[in-house]
Amino acid sequence: MVILLINSILIDNFKYNISQIFLLALLEFVLHLSAPSEKLIELATDYAGLSRYLPNQLKSIKIIEKNNNETITEEELVFSTIIKNKIIQQTKHSKLSNTELKSEIILGPATGSTILITFSKLNEGTDVSINANLKLSLKAKFLLPIIKKLYKTVMTGILYKMNADALEQKS
Repeated sequence: MVILLINSILIDNFKYNISQIFLLALLEFVLHLSAPSEKLIELATDYAGLSRYLPNQLKSIKIIEKNNNETITEEELVFSTIIKNKIIQQTKHSKLSNTELKSEIILGPATGSTILITFSKLNEGTDVSINANLKLSLKAKFLLPIIKKLYKTVMTGILYKMNADALEQKS
């Protein structure tokens, strides 16, 4: 009799313990936007200005550290849906290429969560792919369907507002 014990797994170049896999919420979706990818990336990497896209939820963003390819920010998030909560978190944002941005939450309730955003240039507009690995605490796991829906709604709203700004600035 052979017993095989696996205590870790590799997902998107991140090593997780098996117990952590059950706390991951994977979320993937694509939006087709009419603005050019270069303008969308420019707006998406203006981290200090992101609060204008979610003024009620994203109360403040402070840039803690910045170099050529990485920026670390501290965000104050306020949620007043089913769960009324204020969250302070730190996020490391990296520009992986001219078309890919990665954000990793390094401090806060969702520490270890990663978001990969890919901007694919089209003849007319841009496809924006969002791939998120949301790492949730065990007590937040039962809220997974609500958290995934809220996250997708928030990301979609931000990207549509960025698209409108990009088109307005293009004119």
